[in-house]
Amino acid sequence: MKGIYILSPLNQQKFILDQEIEKPTPDKYEIVVHIKSCALVCPNCKALNELYKKNPREKYIVGHDVAGVVVDLGEGVSNVHVGDSVVGIIPVDSYYPGCGEFCCVSEYDVVKKPERLSFEDAAAGIGDCVKAYTALFYQARVCSGDTVLVIDGATPFGHVVIQLATQWGAKVITTASSQDEQMFLEKVNPPVAQIIDIEKRSNILVSSVMEETGGVGVDVVIDNGVRMFTQDEDKREVEEKRKYPVLHKHDVISCLGMSGKWITSQSDLQLDPPDSQQLFLRGASVNFLFENVWTLSYAQHGRYQHILHDAINKLERGTVKTKIAKTVSLEEAVNILPELQNTRIGKTVVNM
Repeated sequence: MKGIYILSPLNQQKFILDQEIEKPTPDKYEIVVHIKSCALVCPNCKALNELYKKNPREKYIVGHDVAGVVVDLGEGVSNVHVGDSVVGIIPVDSYYPGCGEFCCVSEYDVVKKPERLSFEDAAAGIGDCVKAYTALFYQARVCSGDTVLVIDGATPFGHVVIQLATQWGAKVITTASSQDEQMFLEKVNPPVAQIIDIEKRSNILVSSVMEETGGVGVDVVIDNGVRMFTQDEDKREVEEKRKYPVLHKHDVISCLGMSGKWITSQSDLQLDPPDSQQLFLRGASVNFLFENVWTLSYAQHGRYQHILHDAINKLERGTVKTKIAKTVSLEEAVNILPELQNTRIGKTVVNM
């Protein structure tokens, strides 16, 4: 069978289509899934480098959010049966890629896919739903009446965050980095309270947020990564190169209100003493968003299954919608991956 991997060293971004993978054999509580669709996402190279610092691999899997059909079971599996359609997330420490023909996962990492939900929509939505649910519910504890600032709301993750937050009664403010993103966000239903255009001027964020909130700031900020340096020399030193505008950490902190929560995807975030002082004076907190922790640690099986079930129910009913930008074959995916980060609106899905 075949599947896509990224080779070490990860910073070279070299992807291959391996056509000599052995078909997996399930352990006691594992299942083998014939993959029908997989959402294409850039590998988190920083996280992989940290996770495998002591025991690096020659290659790492590509693709985690999958939907397919169960074709084999371990002897202890009781939740699914052969022939069931399932959707789930492959752990980052797996040896079998989601961008492949077959994968082997724990029965607790998947849920049954409803008939009315297509394989493509299920794969495209499950990963962002889990990430958004983790940020909003388990970390930010968002409830009705809260004000949430979603950075880059037009991205697949940001789009899901907006939908969930508004359904839970929160007021949502978001940012756009291009005219296309602005147009996409204007069509979101129910509409957000304000769309802040940071394409040309990122320094308007704080003043816009304070005007919208009457000067009190927001309860929650969910970012898409932040900029930590202002000097060009420092940016080059840490390779802070991005095609789209990225907000500075000071801007994010300045938007927080009393007891505000900052949910960040910036794994190497550095807080200087003045940053910590500003957070302290607000009684604010910082949470690091790494949704893969659900599949790396099995201490919270019940909660994780609840998230998966709730996400799939919302996707089936259409209360959470995902936009699929394009569908590609396994062979086409290898060539698309290096430029995938330039696709901001909608998900790319691989069909087997």
